[in-house]
Amino acid sequence: MFWKALKSLIQGLSVVTGYLSAAAIAAASLIITEAVFVRKVLDISTIWQTEMSVFLLIFATFVGSAYVQKNDHHLNVDFLLVYLPPKVRESFLLFGSVFTMLLSGIIGWYAYPMWWETVAQNWHSESLWGPPLWIPYAFIPFGMTLLVLQYLVQIVDKLAKFKAGEFDEEIVRAELKDIDLEAAKSE
Repeated sequence: MFWKALKSLIQGLSVVTGYLSAAAIAAASLIITEAVFVRKVLDISTIWQTEMSVFLLIFATFVGSAYVQKNDHHLNVDFLLVYLPPKVRESFLLFGSVFTMLLSGIIGWYAYPMWWETVAQNWHSESLWGPPLWIPYAFIPFGMTLLVLQYLVQIVDKLAKFKAGEFDEEIVRAELKDIDLEAAKSE
């Protein structure tokens, strides 16, 4: 019961941060467009636009990674995996998930002190705008922590399927996952 609740919480948080990341990308696009208009058309200097759009893209990259992983849309190199027997393939995928979870955890582990240093020393950007740097620095440890939790959910699910002997006979190629091949053939 506890695991189901924790799993729902992690996946729900991944979805929320995914939508927030999409909004951050859209906002960064609008801000960059506004900056170009203000500089080129109105001939007014910009102060905050470039830095804000970079912060938003950092947010989308790190915090949005758990949503991407939840939907299994991270870049996969499956050139050889598609030809392996199902049990061997699932073993490789499980190993890759564990390795990536550990790597993300290490990045997050080292990012927390870096973030805390910006808080403790009250670092600000050296631009005219001068926002506090703890905000963008927080995106890395938060995003990596959420990514680790999302991997944990998926690894536990994979282990349960592995123990039950449930293997997909064919791997769904990552680039074809969201494409209806039958509909594409008929067009």
